[in-house]
Amino acid sequence: MNDKSALVHYEVRDDVGYLKLTAPVLNVLSGQMMEDIAAILEEATNDESLKAFAVTAEGKAFSAGADVGEHQPEQAPAMIAAFSTMFRCFGQLEIPVVMAVDGAALGAGFELVMMADVLLATERAKFGQPEIRLGFFAPVGVAWLPRLVGHARALEITCSGRSYDAQTAHEWGLVSRVVPCEQLEAALEETLADFRKASPLVMRMNVRMIKRLEGKSFEEARLEAERVFLEELMKTRDVKEGIASFFEKRKPEWQNR
Repeated sequence: MNDKSALVHYEVRDDVGYLKLTAPVLNVLSGQMMEDIAAILEEATNDESLKAFAVTAEGKAFSAGADVGEHQPEQAPAMIAAFSTMFRCFGQLEIPVVMAVDGAALGAGFELVMMADVLLATERAKFGQPEIRLGFFAPVGVAWLPRLVGHARALEITCSGRSYDAQTAHEWGLVSRVVPCEQLEAALEETLADFRKASPLVMRMNVRMIKRLEGKSFEEARLEAERVFLEELMKTRDVKEGIASFFEKRKPEWQNR
């Protein structure tokens, strides 16, 4: 994957993968753009040195949604194939995903931000699923949004087509933090700085366990977490390094194994 295309830009800085949407002014998610994002996500998934994955955008909107022209019945199968691949690749990431939203994240753009583990938004950000007004429904919206904001709110959002401001999304638990526009980049880097302190190996193990244990009973989840703790984590070199660095009062030097 080239570092830069007309639609997206990707680079790795200090153990973090940075994906930027670069199809302003609205960053409309065409099938090609979703394929490019999926290729970047696959690259990030295979990079065991990464500790986090950040998503930002340039232009006046984070993303105004998918290309409506590609929703024609004869084009929809190819569009949904690219859409599905992109979201499958997000689901396969085993590192925290941090997104920084300034402006509108609507339709598929809103579905995209649902993949964030930490969602930062400016005071002028807005979110919504307007597809219903055009005769569509949002596949990720109906499948995933109820888990994030609850059944009633997900139903309201997807059925009304309304847009919601960042403060409302924060109150609903979707947005982690609302910041002034000029502080968004600093808030992103502050969040990533915390993730950079971890062993990449243990970070992946931590995220993997959260995903694997979701939906299980507390007893079942706890016992599986304890098993992995003893049988896998305790055999790594990084856990020994972490303990040693604590007693020696120094920063750990992770070996990622």
